[in-house]
Order: sequence, then structure tokens, then C-alpha cells
Amino acid sequence: MSISDSISLYIHIPFCRLKCSYCDFNTYAGLDQLIPSYVDAICTEIRHYQGCEITNIGTIFFGGGTPSLLPATSLAQILTAVKATFELKPDIELSLESNPGTLNPVYLNSLLNLGFNRISIGAQSAISSELQLLDRLHTFRHVIQSYKDALSAGFNQINLDLMYGLPNQTESSWKHTLSQVVDLGAQHLSLYSLHLEQDTPMFSRVDSGYLPHPNSDITANMYKYADTFLKSHNYTQYEISNWSITSNYSECRHNLQYWQNLPYIGIGAGSHSWYKQHRYTNTKSPYEYIKLLNLNVSAKENRVDYPGTPAMIQSTLIDTDTEMNETMMLGLHLLASGVRHNEFQSRFGVNPKNHYKAILSQLVSQGLLHNDHNGIRLTSSGRLLANRVFSEFT
Repeated sequence: MSISDSISLYIHIPFCRLKCSYCDFNTYAGLDQLIPSYVDAICTEIRHYQGCEITNIGTIFFGGGTPSLLPATSLAQILTAVKATFELKPDIELSLESNPGTLNPVYLNSLLNLGFNRISIGAQSAISSELQLLDRLHTFRHVIQSYKDALSAGFNQINLDLMYGLPNQTESSWKHTLSQVVDLGAQHLSLYSLHLEQDTPMFSRVDSGYLPHPNSDITANMYKYADTFLKSHNYTQYEISNWSITSNYSECRHNLQYWQNLPYIGIGAGSHSWYKQHRYTNTKSPYEYIKLLNLNVSAKENRVDYPGTPAMIQSTLIDTDTEMNETMMLGLHLLASGVRHNEFQSRFGVNPKNHYKAILSQLVSQGLLHNDHNGIRLTSSGRLLANRVFSEFT
């Protein structure tokens, strides 16, 4: 955890070609006709921050959905509004999420010319049957081609997303996927365990017995194997779900902003913001989002605390105790640094080893946390039971 004066910007693009079977994010398939109006609305929302004195934007992350469905001209339109409204740091990290099959050399060159310097590719698996299970439209050949095209275009910060703990997934198939992406040379990997969310097709298929429930022991073995295998190939695990090549500083700075519980502004339908002790929430519906941004209401006249925008439907004041608890929970995601005593005390005026004395004593005695002069960090066992640890701070 480090205290920083930089702010991050998240821009949500909710459009997809097909909604994946496991996805409960605020995403929509078949609404491509809304893209021009939605992009206009995003630019309008961004302009509502003029005069808010928000400077030092250190990272911008286009997430989704599938942001790479937007034409380069639309991305340029959004970035023009961003630059006219905010002051950007010279070394800004500018990221775009993408899916294999939505990238090509011309598009990737356009992204570089716009200033994008990091791209994330939703690979998920190297196994065809697993991709079909997830309702993914690509094959691993598309992943290989997208990665090579991004590399050839000049991107040196490329992330691949992978999923494990799937129904019918075996340890052998997981090892094959990891081997394939390492052979590809990926500088950064994000490995996510499947969480079955209600109201998703995947949940219904498992709940009905059509698919077997993922085996928690096998899932844990997959996680442990990934840690050992990737370490042997010079990857460093710096966060519970993220690994980067040791020789290439490729940690995702935008995600580090979240884990350090530092301020960020969310733009777009369903996005969230954390700024000046408030958590803000935007309306989820793209239709409603466009409608609200077309009302021509100034931010100061909006229904939520300034700096609000017409798209914001909720504003919650976060008290200091809640902020401290969230800072602990989020900071423990960072495996090397964790929560540093001196930085926590500088931020809140209390030392965490005293403030959380009983909780820390219990978790240390259970072998789930380290608590020493360097700070508070998850142990190897704590990583496997991380949600249990986090629950102590909620």
C-alpha cells in the first residue's frame, strides 16, 4: 500500500458480441446500435468533471464488456474529451480490454497511435471444449494470433486472462493451458477462479445437475500448481490473481490503485467511483445512461453530492472505520507488500497492529497472516483461504 496523489479513471464499455455463460457483469449483447449514442454520453459525463480540480490521472482503463468492439474513432473521441477535462500524468498507463477475434494489425496500430500502452486479452483457456463451455466465440489460435499481432504492433504490456475451477476441467487441461501461454511469452497473466453467480446460464446448468459442481480441492490444486509452475518460469505473483514476468516490470498499475484503496473515477453505465470519502454508483442500463446524460443537467444541480453527474444514482459517505477496514481487506490482496504499518498509520493516524490486535493475533495463530516489521501479509495458506481472511475486516 502506498499513498499517492494520482487518480485513476475507469471507462465502462458494456457491449459484447455474446454474453458468456459465467458472466454477471453489466454487459449486453446485441446493442451495437447504441454505440454512437453511448460514446457521446460518455464524453458528456466526462465533461461534467470540468472544474472539479481532478488532476494527476495516472491510469485509464477501458473495461467491459468488450471495449475492442469500439472503432478507433470512438476511442479517439473519448480520449479527446478526457484530455480536455483532466490533467494526465506523462507516464500514464492506458489499458484496453479485448477479446481474441476483435483485434487486427490495423486496429492495434491505431490503438498505439492513440496512446494505449497496455492491452488485456480474454484468452480464458487453450482447450476448445472449455472455451465452448464458457460460450466464448474464439479458439486458442485466435489468442495466439491476437497476442502476436499486439506484440508486432509494438505493445510491450500484454495481459492474458485465464480461468480455472471450471466444471469438467481437469488438472491436466489446466497444466496444458498454462504451458501454452508461457510458451507464447505472455508478460502478464491474470488467473481467475470461476465464481458461480446466480442468474447466469452457468449457474443454472450446475444447479440443475446438467454440469458438475466444480471440485474445490481440484481448484486449490490448480492454484498451487500455477504458483509453482509460473515461479519456475520467472513470473512473480504480486497479487492473489496476478503474475508478471520478473525481468519486465509489467504489474497493472490501474489494479494496484484499487488494491491500495486509492481514488478512482468511474465513467459509463454501471460504473463506480471512490472519491473524497464517497462511493458513487452510476445507473446500470445503457438506455437510461444515455437518457440521463442527454438531460443537460449540470453536475452541481444533480441529485447526488458534487462532483456528481446526471448518470449517478447513489452517493454513499464512507466513514473512517469503514475505509480502514476496506484498506486492510484490499491491501492484503498484494502479496509482497500487503499492508505496511507506517503507511497505514500515515493515512489514518493509527497503527494497524494495534487497531486490529485481536483479529491479527487470531489470524497469525491460524497460520493465515504474517505480521512483522515489514507489514501484514497473507501466508501461503492464507492465499487459499483469502476470502475467510478478508471477511474478518468487513
